[in-house]
Amino acid sequence: MSQKRDRLKRLKDVSELAFNAELTRLAEIKQEEEPFRARIREIDQARNNRTAILTVAEGFDMASLMGADRTWDKWAKQEKRKAMLALAKLAERRETQLERTRKAFGKKDALDRLAERDVSKR
Repeated sequence: MSQKRDRLKRLKDVSELAFNAELTRLAEIKQEEEPFRARIREIDQARNNRTAILTVAEGFDMASLMGADRTWDKWAKQEKRKAMLALAKLAERRETQLERTRKAFGKKDALDRLAERDVSKR
């Protein structure tokens, strides 16, 4: 019986390590997302600032007259699209990793319950 308990404890420890490894991978993906989220916020803020400037401006705006605003706006849309595409790819990876993490948690939880039941039988 002692050999069975030792084996169960080792399995429980391994499942805990596996679960923690999966959680770490999930956290790494989350960190990879942050620069892209920051880039989107930066672009949105710049667009809002430009809109606010144009709203209160009196007279003609040279950037608008020369077409620079349209060029910048096109560039900003492209940059935002790139960041959103990168986020979408990361979201796909995150979902796959989340499934792995759920499975690891299920195994860990099952082994924890088995160990609890074994302790309560003693």
